[in-house]
Amino acid sequence: MTQTLLAEPEALLPSLNDESSTGRGHRPLFASKVSIAAPSLPPAEEVLEAFRALLAGSQLTNGCTVARFEQEAARFLGVPDCVAVSSCTSGLMLVERCLGLTGEVILPSFTFFATGHSLLWNGLESVLVDSDPADFNMDPEQVESAITPRTSAILAVHVFGCPARVEALEELARRHGLRLIFDGAHAFGSAVDNRGVAQWGDATVFSLSPTKLLVAGEGGLIAVADPELAGKLRQARNYGKGATYDCEILGLNARMTEIQAALALLGLPYLAQNLRRRNDLAAIYDRYFEPAWGLTTQHVAPPLLSTYKDFAVLVDPARSGICRDELEAVLSSDNVEVRRYFDPPLHRQKLYRRCGGPSSAGFAAAERLSRQVLCLPLHGGLDGDTVATIAKRVVSLARPAETAMAAPACFA
Repeated sequence: MTQTLLAEPEALLPSLNDESSTGRGHRPLFASKVSIAAPSLPPAEEVLEAFRALLAGSQLTNGCTVARFEQEAARFLGVPDCVAVSSCTSGLMLVERCLGLTGEVILPSFTFFATGHSLLWNGLESVLVDSDPADFNMDPEQVESAITPRTSAILAVHVFGCPARVEALEELARRHGLRLIFDGAHAFGSAVDNRGVAQWGDATVFSLSPTKLLVAGEGGLIAVADPELAGKLRQARNYGKGATYDCEILGLNARMTEIQAALALLGLPYLAQNLRRRNDLAAIYDRYFEPAWGLTTQHVAPPLLSTYKDFAVLVDPARSGICRDELEAVLSSDNVEVRRYFDPPLHRQKLYRRCGGPSSAGFAAAERLSRQVLCLPLHGGLDGDTVATIAKRVVSLARPAETAMAAPACFA
């Protein structure tokens, strides 16, 4: 869908203090809001047909649609088994419980708070570490330095869909006898050297909420290799109930409904297409942004494949002449929806200030990322022209006005 422009981005070059740029009389770049995200959904006719069939039946949970979705998802991901749950957060909580984790778990500070919340709900101690400033993911060297005799697991994150350093983390976990869990909330479809990210670690937990590539409305999916763990998870998602009424596992109600499973199942055939589309749009953004201008993007290079659940630009005020928050204000006034992630990072949040790990001075990358990252619109409903226009607007604001019109030919 092409968005209607009200002005050319190169024409909007006054200073940020100029009323015509950010105050009264400002003419927005787009006539209507360009959303930062939009659900990737299968055709409505397919959805309605599937829903009618389900509503004509008598079972809306724990049925054959959930089982079929688990089988098809496992085939897509290249793993032995998947367990569908109510959310990524509940999936993480259940994995940590069923693996019997104790003591300390190492996780990145630069992540969505649900990653850490799952540990707190299980009474585990969060040990926070810093990230790599290039790919925004957990730094394996910092992980190793944080391991103590009380460490039971590493909880890594595929930030914005960019795969974490799976091989280094797996080797580290193996060498120290630790469990390795991946929060793959953003990463259904991400891969390393043509292998889905779920093929590493003890478990990978995905989100199927509306901003993700595969949508169930709400919901999560746990990919596992161990059949015993899969069996425990299926009990735990249903309060801990097994073959009898006598519970052996402390569980909760984390079941996925048949309706959610049907929506996700219908979306699976379109996922590869959606993944290509998002990568094509991300490549357009990447063409415009230059580190020399203080505009850096998340480093995703072969053999990595990202879902680009979010497209993040890192705005360095020392080089760009504009800070992230100023850029956010101007883009918002241009009807471009943007978002900060993850600000504040966990080590600065009230719940996590007593967690183990380095002092605030030891989170240089997380501090920089949280203060400079701005996520721009990226979803299958956008066209290349809209993405290019947003990129040119960012460049025009970040670069000195006298050079903004002299962009290379490929920017035209």
